[in-house]
Amino acid sequence: MVISRRGEGGSPLVLAFACFIVQGIANGMLGVAWPSVRNTFAIPLDFLAVLLVCTTIGYVTGSVTAGKIMARVGIGRTLFLSNMLAGIGLMGYAISPGWLFFAATGLLVGWTSGAVGASLNIFIASTGTLRVMNWLHAMYGVGATIGPLVMTAAIASRYGWRIGYGFAASLFFALGLAFIIVMDHMDFRGVADVSENDSEEDSRQPGILAALRVPIVLLGIALFLLYTGVETTTGQWAYSLFTEERSISIYFAGILTSIFWGMLTVGRIVFGAAADRIGITRLLRMSMIGAMISSALFIIPTSLGGLASVTFMGLSLSAIFPTLLSDTPNRVGPRYASVAIGLQTGAASVGLAILPGVAGILAERAGLEILGPYLLLATTAMLITNEVAMRLVRRNRKVVELSTPV
Repeated sequence: MVISRRGEGGSPLVLAFACFIVQGIANGMLGVAWPSVRNTFAIPLDFLAVLLVCTTIGYVTGSVTAGKIMARVGIGRTLFLSNMLAGIGLMGYAISPGWLFFAATGLLVGWTSGAVGASLNIFIASTGTLRVMNWLHAMYGVGATIGPLVMTAAIASRYGWRIGYGFAASLFFALGLAFIIVMDHMDFRGVADVSENDSEEDSRQPGILAALRVPIVLLGIALFLLYTGVETTTGQWAYSLFTEERSISIYFAGILTSIFWGMLTVGRIVFGAAADRIGITRLLRMSMIGAMISSALFIIPTSLGGLASVTFMGLSLSAIFPTLLSDTPNRVGPRYASVAIGLQTGAASVGLAILPGVAGILAERAGLEILGPYLLLATTAMLITNEVAMRLVRRNRKVVELSTPV
């Protein structure tokens, strides 16, 4: 089975951007919707953890299976299926008769999010540019900014939070129908082209267990887990640090939190335009060192320190995720690229849950000021892991060059 690069024109790219915007809208609704959802079903505040576990399980499963599905039916049909199922899942949220149904539906919503994200990341990493990858992920930020506003308007109406999720479901259904038009022209399958010297066995996409035995794939998984852990820890705990520990007003603390997410989106647009000139190696190293400096700024217990830390952290982190995704085929080779990207996006979802959770446990025992040192440790580990990965890539290239007959 070979890659088909049909469908790399304007329409597939527009639809890819639209997928990430709609994903951002749907995911951005939960924070605003949760108090109303909780009141509707009369459940405790901490039941949110149950929903997050369900969506995370679904997301990881969708991420690691997306490559296999795409290899069989092509990316056009994969995105059609994923968007239609996402619409069904969100409609399930909207009509849920009870809490158990709502939480169980989170498995489907999480699966579709993982499948859409992984398949598009594989597609753009293989056929697009570093600039396009950064802009693709900037579109998620655009959607995540719109989502809370849509849900706020829904709750303010007489229909409540259910109509908000119904609206999001309609967007996914519309996207699914749009993919019917381009489905036959988007036959990218994420498997390396077969050369004349390759056997059919060599050309097959490797399984997950085979990929997990490759050191560079494991390093990529660790990088994505650390990255999303740092991003989510900052986004989730900065507000609590500013208000509860440093007595910053809730309004200013809210603005600071918004600045972090805003700079994350702006940075992806800006670095997307300049990424090719900067270069992948330099961009990643600069970004990770910047994240370390930003973590150190969190230790300064002032409003100015808070402003500087979230601003520079958002900018520093912005290019890391899309740049690592774009560089994955180069790091692991085309044979393992699809599986590696699926595993990496799955690991990102795990990091989203683990690192913020550990931060909360530490904060409960040592106080919220532990956030700065904790982030500094995590960003240092991220930089070291990336340097080891790049050294391994260079060593692998030398081995290939030496073994290639002149």
